[in-house]
Amino acid sequence: MSSPGVVRLTVEPHHHGYDPGDDRWRLQATALYTELDAVADVERRTRAVPGTRGSVEQVVVALGSAGVFTAAVECLRAWLGRDRGRRIDLRWDEDGVERYVTLVGAGVDAETVRELSRAVSRRLGGPEWPDATEPS
Repeated sequence: MSSPGVVRLTVEPHHHGYDPGDDRWRLQATALYTELDAVADVERRTRAVPGTRGSVEQVVVALGSAGVFTAAVECLRAWLGRDRGRRIDLRWDEDGVERYVTLVGAGVDAETVRELSRAVSRRLGGPEWPDATEPS
């Protein structure tokens, strides 16, 4: 359940070349969490993977302002841009419906960010990502 004025964005990083339990991958995921924690309120969680004994670590980022949203998007883009094998699954609740996008490699385009921006702006009351603006 989301608080008024806050969008809770669940972030799950993945990499096609690493097993989720690989220490090298865990270091890369921890680097992402640290970068996000520097710009937003972050809560770390683990989620059981159905059909396995394992779990996936994820973070929930509280987006409470347009500035925090922009900073979080820039963190995600920078982290993805360092390795083309990376992927980030993002989920959020929008009026009781779970929505999601997947960001892949350096291919975070304005339309992908705009989808999330619409949800954030509806909740926070701010402007959406401008049509003519690509994320930096």
